[in-house]
Amino acid sequence: MNLALSAALPASPPTPYERRVAQGFAWSIFTALWLKMLVAVMLTQPVIDAEGESNYNRLADALLLTAMFAGIATYADAVLRRAPLILVAVPLGLASFLTTEALTGLNLSTAVFEYFKIVTPPLLSVLLLRLYEREPALVIRLMQLTLGLVWVLVVLALAVMPPSLNRGGEPFWPVYFASLHTSSYLVVVCAALSLYLFEAGHLGRRLFVAQLVFSVVLVFYGWGVRTSMVAALAFGAVVLVQRTRLAPVAMFVGLAGVLTLAFVPLLFGLIHLPSWDEMVEVTSGRFSMWLQKIDILANSTLLEWMFGHGEGSDWIVSEIWWWSAKDSHNDFIRLLNQQGVMGLGAVLAILAVWAAAFPPGVALPLLAALGASTAFSNGIMFRPQASLLMPLALVAATAAWQRINGEGAR
Repeated sequence: MNLALSAALPASPPTPYERRVAQGFAWSIFTALWLKMLVAVMLTQPVIDAEGESNYNRLADALLLTAMFAGIATYADAVLRRAPLILVAVPLGLASFLTTEALTGLNLSTAVFEYFKIVTPPLLSVLLLRLYEREPALVIRLMQLTLGLVWVLVVLALAVMPPSLNRGGEPFWPVYFASLHTSSYLVVVCAALSLYLFEAGHLGRRLFVAQLVFSVVLVFYGWGVRTSMVAALAFGAVVLVQRTRLAPVAMFVGLAGVLTLAFVPLLFGLIHLPSWDEMVEVTSGRFSMWLQKIDILANSTLLEWMFGHGEGSDWIVSEIWWWSAKDSHNDFIRLLNQQGVMGLGAVLAILAVWAAAFPPGVALPLLAALGASTAFSNGIMFRPQASLLMPLALVAATAAWQRINGEGAR
């Protein structure tokens, strides 16, 4: 039995006191998470004022982080057994980020804030796994309530809020959660949560199908965020490959067929190959920005390659995005530019040990979605309203894995 599974099955039933402690932590974490979801509308529409709205968001963050770190300290032994490398990688990554700021602009508060966006979901995941093994029914119920809250807020926004604007003022369906992109990422993660709750036997088939169809309509039509579509397709492709033995062969044959069919018209000039300007336009300026960042890195010193140019340095005014400073719209390039090889390496290591905290293959579909969104935009990793639901989906995936493999939390 692997380490992740053996840690998910406690050696002896918890005492009444241990159950009350686990219940307290579970309620604290989910209450803070619900507050984070509820106040997200303040980032979408002006409700009070900028400072007041920021204070509510900080309060939700403070409550969640306090409960999370208190829980990790309480269950330190179990966390060390399940995911010892996370507790090594997280401090090392923070040290790298702080070293970068000491060498560059000393934007310590911003760097720490951005770093905690990255590491909170992995840390929360290992704590939720511990709480799930103590109080599986309660954690499942709280995840179901969270899913219900998200969909109530999504429908509420669609019913009463004004359209969202993106890409030159083009109107899209209204959103509740922070922005068009954040809401779209969040629904992709919620679709994964619905899938795993269904497979774990905690969501009815009709309700699951309805949520899945509604999610597809929102992501691929109503909100029109292309990076979220890529994330959803990446998740679905990995799930398909995992569940179907012939899927890799079918995908290879299909790709080969498409390339073969395209070769003949390409040979006779019947297919129009886009120009560089057209490719830049299709990617909303990304290709041009990425080339500029490659040029910046090519002219960097060894120290800048190792530790980056500092927090905020990725934001520049480019030939395409001339009206205001923009970042790379690729968080891997952004991390490399700002935090260097050391910072990017630390983040990739954290993602790797995060996946290793779960049974084999369980985390791969969701991390594929996270990686796809990160590679093509400011993705799930830096969108807390979406990334904070990743631990819930991963715990639900673990519950589904245990059910399929004949195991279960005691």
